[in-house]
Amino acid sequence: MDTEKIKSIMKMFEESQISKMDLTDGDLHITLEKEMEPVEVVKTIKSTPIQEVEEVKQEQGTAITSPLVGTYYQASGTNQEPFVKVGQHIQEGDTVCIIEAMKVMNEIKATVSGTVLSINVSDGETVEYDQVLMMIG
Repeated sequence: MDTEKIKSIMKMFEESQISKMDLTDGDLHITLEKEMEPVEVVKTIKSTPIQEVEEVKQEQGTAITSPLVGTYYQASGTNQEPFVKVGQHIQEGDTVCIIEAMKVMNEIKATVSGTVLSINVSDGETVEYDQVLMMIG
């Protein structure tokens, strides 16, 4: 399977024409394993929507992803200003959000300096491991 075929499969998933289960069961999963490195297969199947990290970095900036499963919060409390807003310049190490996991509030720090291009999740939304939270350019 060539790169175009893999991108076609990813697009089908993004458009909800195939499910995550389709990606992890049967011949499609085996085909992906043969065409991609094992780490890439795991990232491809677990990301929502499916994105190739390098492609995202080149086209849209650098992704800040969730290091754990939990609930995304844009501010430290109710009626508080969000940590970051689209268009804001941030420095590496700045707190960009909080993810609550098992009643523990985990500050998520910026891995790069730059401008916030997009925030890909809503306040109070459940996020998955390695889900793109925001793009920095």
